[in-house]
Amino acid sequence: MNPSVSSTFQKFAKPVVVAAVLLFAFFSVITKLGYDWWTDENYSHGLLVPFVIAFIIWSERDKLRETFPGTSAAFGSVIIAFGMLMLAAGTLGAELFTQRISLTVTLAGVAVYFFGRQTLSLLAVPFALLILAIPIPQIVFNRIAFPLQIWASQMAVWGIRLFDVPTVRNGNVIDILPRGSTQTISLEVVEACSGIRSLSTLITLALILAYFTRRDDGGRGFANFSTADRWRAVVLMIAAVPIAVLTNAARVTATGLFTYLYGKQATESAVHEMSGWLVYVVALALLIAANLLLKKVFCGKSVHGERRVAVENGFRRKAPFLPLIAAIAIGGIAINWFVTRGEVEVPRTLLVKLPQTLGEWRQKGSDFKFEQNIEDVLRTTDYTMREYNLPDGRIANLYVGYYASQRTGVTYHSPQNCLPGAGWVLSDARTLDITTTDGRAFKANLYLIRNGIYNEVMIYWYQGRGRTEASEYSDKLNTIRDSVTRRRTDGAMIRVMTSVGPDETAAVKAAADLSARLAEQLAPFVPE
Repeated sequence: MNPSVSSTFQKFAKPVVVAAVLLFAFFSVITKLGYDWWTDENYSHGLLVPFVIAFIIWSERDKLRETFPGTSAAFGSVIIAFGMLMLAAGTLGAELFTQRISLTVTLAGVAVYFFGRQTLSLLAVPFALLILAIPIPQIVFNRIAFPLQIWASQMAVWGIRLFDVPTVRNGNVIDILPRGSTQTISLEVVEACSGIRSLSTLITLALILAYFTRRDDGGRGFANFSTADRWRAVVLMIAAVPIAVLTNAARVTATGLFTYLYGKQATESAVHEMSGWLVYVVALALLIAANLLLKKVFCGKSVHGERRVAVENGFRRKAPFLPLIAAIAIGGIAINWFVTRGEVEVPRTLLVKLPQTLGEWRQKGSDFKFEQNIEDVLRTTDYTMREYNLPDGRIANLYVGYYASQRTGVTYHSPQNCLPGAGWVLSDARTLDITTTDGRAFKANLYLIRNGIYNEVMIYWYQGRGRTEASEYSDKLNTIRDSVTRRRTDGAMIRVMTSVGPDETAAVKAAADLSARLAEQLAPFVPE
């Protein structure tokens, strides 16, 4: 082969082939991630992250070329193998986060394979940016989002009351009596107003800002940062958290004041929507100001690691090329086959046909329906919410939310996350043994919950594929197992609530009885 042709192939064709085979192996992961970036406002910054990463690598190409120490095929192979195993486990186990992290791990392995392990240090920022653009698991997201909603609500109420506006807060719901009105308006501090959306974006911007404002004295420390700049980046990313919460709390405060002055139109006008963008601008300005301040604080002498120089381009070295391509391609074939195989379709009966009589319990009225915005959050395949009563007058509320598949990331919303957002206070948490009339026993969660004058007993559990679990984490592990062994991830969350009344023991007994009666009837609706 002509040396010039061979050189061109080495320089351009090999990178293209590597990119193509990775795209093939991770096609379903990348397309779903791109869709989430496009549709999920919490991670819309992910659309820009690949371009920022490309710009960083391109702008630093000369320094990176000088610094690459050499190939590390053995270590890189281990990382790539681990990444592909994560992809397989995440795909088989219907766990999106694992699939997406596997993409980052595999890319890191490829970089080490061709350019050496020092690459992990030199390209730490691009890899960190990619990780920050990956949506965290819904279970973890709910745990983070709700406290932020509560903090934003608390700070907003404090700010509103500074202007002598009468207001009452229940969880993340703020009740305001507009001036001259006799009817209160409820403002719900949803995720969009809690700071969670701007939080993920601001943390990413903090890292980008710290990177592009670092000292460049020719040294090559970890992630191309000096020691001082590295600490500045960490502090700036931490500072993004209070900046996000405070700016969004200020937005809620302003909304509350305008609601007091102008009524409900203050929450529905285009001005309210524009305020969301204004929050981003103000938060970014505060982030830039914090960075300028931190540059003065961390103004000590730069400390870098030694520069390591390599002569040749990484793709010209002797890291085996074809075995790597073959291994990733074979893994991609197996993964894509599993993705296209889909799940087993299990016949079931719609929940609207759930019996109106459960033991001595009789349905009261018709099924309730959530508002569309709540249904959009829950994203159930099928659900029912209704009331049952006993001959003695006791009333209980029942909810069953069924999901036909959890492979796409749609999953249960624990009452521990949802109810406090509506003003409920959960206490006295414990598990309860429930036994059906046919002798089947299972454990469920038991809480005493309170909201103003309302005191309720709540029992809930997770059920599906013949399994019944109190813990959402145990249920998730079983979902992964059943996805691999049975090609099924369907299941439901079941909740029963009834008033405590004068006798807490009697209320718990009644709720447990309805739970047992319901569990006996669920098989046609939540297949085993």
